[in-house]
Amino acid sequence: MEEKKHKKIKLYSYLKVWHFEHKIYVIGNIVLPVPVNPFEILCFCCAFLLVYLLGRMMPALASIPAILRLGVLPYGITKYMTGVKLDGKNPIKYLIGYLSYVVTIKGKFIEKYRTEPVRSKNIKLNWRCSEGWR
Repeated sequence: MEEKKHKKIKLYSYLKVWHFEHKIYVIGNIVLPVPVNPFEILCFCCAFLLVYLLGRMMPALASIPAILRLGVLPYGITKYMTGVKLDGKNPIKYLIGYLSYVVTIKGKFIEKYRTEPVRSKNIKLNWRCSEGWR
């Protein structure tokens, strides 16, 4: 058998921790066959919960076999959410931004800027600068 060698990374400062891709190799005492990103696990759990709840609400989804409904469908949703980019963003971040735009009041951000009152004093500009002072 071939030994699995993991690339070792030396960190010289704690700031560089955020520049590396995070992977989970072991959960408890169970060694995973493929390293998994923590975001993928979170996305899979949310997709599983969503499909489960929709299956309880809609009787038509209950007719799909359980392995497809609770295994393959959340896996497909996870692969889509982690692979595709909408406006250069992750679809979940795009959805959060869209929902925050819809929920907040449209004029809320415009009200931050106050307008100055119009001054009654008129300012006159003299464009005849080549004639000198008169």
